[in-house]
Amino acid sequence: MNGISITALVKQQVIIPHSDFPNLLTAHLNQSNRGPNGTIALESRGFALRTSSLSSQMTWAGLDAFIKDVCRWGDYAGISGRVLKSKNNARAKIEGKVGNAILQLNSTPPDIVGALRSMMEIKGLGVSFASKHLRFLFPEYCPVLDSILSSRLFYELSADDYGRFAAACRGMADELNSAKIESPLRKPWRPSDVEAALYAWINEWK
Repeated sequence: MNGISITALVKQQVIIPHSDFPNLLTAHLNQSNRGPNGTIALESRGFALRTSSLSSQMTWAGLDAFIKDVCRWGDYAGISGRVLKSKNNARAKIEGKVGNAILQLNSTPPDIVGALRSMMEIKGLGVSFASKHLRFLFPEYCPVLDSILSSRLFYELSADDYGRFAAACRGMADELNSAKIESPLRKPWRPSDVEAALYAWINEWK
């Protein structure tokens, strides 16, 4: 089969041809990669943040800016205001929960569900925006699961279903790589790339 089968839209099996995925990912990047805080730039900053956390060099200024920019990327900048408000979350709590999520994703195997649950202990972060932060910290493991993907692909907005969705995206990425489908990013397909392509497909982005 030269396509990926998903349950979508009306709980029917839909086949998305392998050859459609590069154009779908490109469409998503065209929507989300504009400016210094676009997708690729935020991935680089997420990698720097997770690296600095593991060496105990993470700064509050860097984490504060990262949270603001991820929420802005997700088209809801107001989320960061609630997250960063001191009466909702102490600075030490945010640092600790993000640091714990990074440790769980650096474990073998990575604990994707545990990392999401750690992020969701930060007041103001549900599955959608917690997963957006994980997506930019570890795009090689973590997709986004928001309300649109949840309702159209039939995954609940829960930690357990996030784990299921991440595993499904990992399987699709492996299938695309095995089929030698070239990614527009010039690197192997990752769960985050598959999710972006699915999001573009749902929204009929061209």
